[in-house]
Amino acid sequence: MRWCPKKCLQTVQAPSIGVTASSAQHVAREITRRLYPLHTEISQVAAQLTARKEAEARDRRAVAEALAEALPGARVQEQHRRTDVYWQRASQPQGQPGPVQVDNVRAVIGASGESVSVEVSGRPQGIVAMLAAFAEQ
Repeated sequence: MRWCPKKCLQTVQAPSIGVTASSAQHVAREITRRLYPLHTEISQVAAQLTARKEAEARDRRAVAEALAEALPGARVQEQHRRTDVYWQRASQPQGQPGPVQVDNVRAVIGASGESVSVEVSGRPQGIVAMLAAFAEQ
């Protein structure tokens, strides 16, 4: 901690509510008159923001649940104001030896649940057909 001479401390000003205080009661009355309406307004804005965040989360969850239903075994991860859905399927052509084919889907559901971006790898034709059936629902 740095030492500060007495002269340095004199330049710091105390916060002010912008009135000349004639008494402690006057100061209390001014604080009540000026700050309580601001507190009420801030409380209302906070309640509106909370309601909006809850509605967004509810909408994202509904879309994620529907998508997870269309992709059995999908894994859903909640992030801050978005939801990720991961799905993977490993398959091999019936009766044919050969490499295992892995299909992947990653869907990102935006904050309000109205936007969904999808990344697909593997055999996209089968996955796209599944997702098209989901989109028609």
